[in-house]
Order: sequence, then structure tokens, then C-alpha cells
Amino acid sequence: MSPSYADNIDKLVEDNYFHWEFNMRMKLARKGLLPQIIKPEFDQVSDRSTAEWNTNDLKALGVIAGDVSLTYQVYARGALTAVEAWTMLEEDFNKKMLKNRLLVTKTLNNFKMEPGTKFASHVDQFKEIVRQMETIGKALEEARQLVLLLGSLTDEYKMISTVLENTPNVTLAYAIQALSGVQA
Repeated sequence: MSPSYADNIDKLVEDNYFHWEFNMRMKLARKGLLPQIIKPEFDQVSDRSTAEWNTNDLKALGVIAGDVSLTYQVYARGALTAVEAWTMLEEDFNKKMLKNRLLVTKTLNNFKMEPGTKFASHVDQFKEIVRQMETIGKALEEARQLVLLLGSLTDEYKMISTVLENTPNVTLAYAIQALSGVQA
């Protein structure tokens, strides 16, 4: 990854929070500022009272605010620390915005494997949607994930899918492994 790409992420707008969050975490990590967004209750190691911590916190706050579109900076405007800004944005974009919940749920409900898509790529897309569901507070049980994954497959996977559906106690990991061997 080139340095020019590392700092060239899209600004946060209404429909790209999931990608923005990952890219921002990576950007903060590259700059050595990732600890600034970890909530204090989960970080017992860092000494948040030092001048160095405060300097890095302001840097992280600046990096975060700089990559939020002007329209959405209002969500984090009251933040005095990076973790406050991060938490405010996370709450507003994940849990409170109906549009994001609808978008992720609709993506999940309409998720189908495109003909010609490699199974590994399809599984990666599926896992990303599952992660997005967790982020909005709607985690999917493994059995539900299995049903959704099997239901999203093309006809090339119909026979192995039927076998898996009728296999007792099949796990998601086992199904993915079995489906990975299918030549589509």
C-alpha cells in the first residue's frame, strides 16, 4: 500500500460509514494513533494523563474530523477527545440512523451470488454484510447465517446445498469448507 493511498480515504458521508470506519482505523494505526480511539474501560495499559497522550489525542481528533464531510461534522463537533468523536460518530451512524439500518438489512435480504463469481469472493462479501449487521446491533446467529448463505447461492451449488441442508448439526465453517470444493 503506497503512502499516497494511505492518506487518501473518502470522507465520511451518509452511506459509507462501514468502509470509512475500517479505513480510518487503518489510517490511525499507520500514524500510531489507534490507541486514542479505544475506550478507557478496554484500555488499562495507556496512561491518559501524559502530555504525549494529550498531544496524540489531539492529532487523532484532527485526523478523524478531517475525514468527516462538513455536513456530518456536526455529529462530533462537541467531542473534546478522539474517543469521544469516534463514539459519537459510531452511535449516530450505526445505531440511530434508520437509513443505515435499512441499507444494511436490504443488502442482506437481497444478497445473491452473481453468476461467474468465485465462491471465496462471495463468502467475503457475505462476511462483510454479517459484520455490518453486528455493527448496527443486529448480530446474526450462526444457524441464520448458514440459511442465508445457502439461500444466496447459484444453481451450480444446488446439489451440495441440499446435502448440507439435510445434514444434522452442520456448522457454517463446515458448509463453507464443503462449498469451497465445488467447481462452478
